[in-house]
Amino acid sequence: MAKRKFSVNESFEVVGAFWNLESPDQKFTGTLASKDGKLTLTSAPTYTTIDFANPAERAALFLSGSGLLKRAGNFCGFTPEGDCTLVEAIKLREGGITDMSTGRKVETQEYRVSAAVMGLHLESSEAKAIDSAAFYFTKIHQWLPIPWSMTMGKDGNTFVAPSKANEVFRFRNAPLGAEVFCQVFAGGGAKFRKSAKVKSVARIRVVPEHPQSLEWFDSIAFRLENFLTLCIGTSVSLKKLQFFCGEEDGWLVHKVRRREEKVNFQAWLQTSPSAIASALDKWLAVPDDNRPVETTVLGILRKSTVFVETEFLSLAQALEGFNRIQGGGSKTFAERIREILDLLSADFSLKLVGQRDEFVRKVVETRNYFTHLGIPPKGSVVQGTGDIFDINQRLHALLRCVMLIQLGIPEAELQAPILYQATKWKSY
Repeated sequence: MAKRKFSVNESFEVVGAFWNLESPDQKFTGTLASKDGKLTLTSAPTYTTIDFANPAERAALFLSGSGLLKRAGNFCGFTPEGDCTLVEAIKLREGGITDMSTGRKVETQEYRVSAAVMGLHLESSEAKAIDSAAFYFTKIHQWLPIPWSMTMGKDGNTFVAPSKANEVFRFRNAPLGAEVFCQVFAGGGAKFRKSAKVKSVARIRVVPEHPQSLEWFDSIAFRLENFLTLCIGTSVSLKKLQFFCGEEDGWLVHKVRRREEKVNFQAWLQTSPSAIASALDKWLAVPDDNRPVETTVLGILRKSTVFVETEFLSLAQALEGFNRIQGGGSKTFAERIREILDLLSADFSLKLVGQRDEFVRKVVETRNYFTHLGIPPKGSVVQGTGDIFDINQRLHALLRCVMLIQLGIPEAELQAPILYQATKWKSY
């Protein structure tokens, strides 16, 4: 069991004893270090001598500086923070000192580690040994209901926080074979002779019917990030991931790269917890083959800035992909865009993208111009960084809107945040 809570991008350095799961009897001491989730394991220096008469040692000495990266597998360890599992280690290089004149050698080995589970011993990332997990994300504690009540009085405000977590929603997802529920509880603390601090903490728990692997839960984390980003309109990142194995628990540490964005309340979807639960249930039921649109749209929203032309082409591809998933068939790109716009009321469509036929021509002709080199631009082709940026914002908002509609969210609840998203950076 871990002695403290770890964020996925945690920075720390601990010494301990470690062993490769393929050779558990060969234990060594060393240092496990993480810098913002980027993990390395370095063995403690050992002293040896070189037997130059031994051909195998001479060959090993020659190959030690080859620079080839080798898979080292999975490690377990024992540290002051408790047990740990190091997943998918790669042997980087051997360090130390070699004196060829005397044959004396001080060796150390460094490994790059894909991920660590602090607090648990697991056989591998594929081993189905984890009973359940709790996911903590950025931003969503402000979006979900607060867990306390406040009473205003003459001498100040009184906060009443429950000792247990409040449940926001709960459902069973059949495709996952798991129960999914969201909780909020009061965190914070108090210092002697100082005011108390209270904050809202939100988490989503996933409890499968049968134990599952680290990889299984990690893939769900990515899908939850995408769903929550879709709901609040700004990039959501996994902050902490806690695993439970019987009475033991552990925390995932690995490098997570996501776009950092400020909270924007005007872009948030405001709906009931039951509607969120229903939408998330449908989201988690989407099969793998239907997820490229999700990856494209939300990948752009959550990654670093790209060229506006590249962003436009990705969004145009996502538009076509979304329509193919909904109905398939042989249709022109223009017909697919019109069918997507048919999901909106005429009044809302006009506010979001302007005149329908003109918008369709702009998207189709601009896509053709960017993908067919050498053709002259037609009259409706969008050119200029500002104009392309503007149509990208509308395409983002349109795709977000129809994806949420397909998840069961009424258009009436989407109009304000979607129109805000489409026009907040209006360049004219």
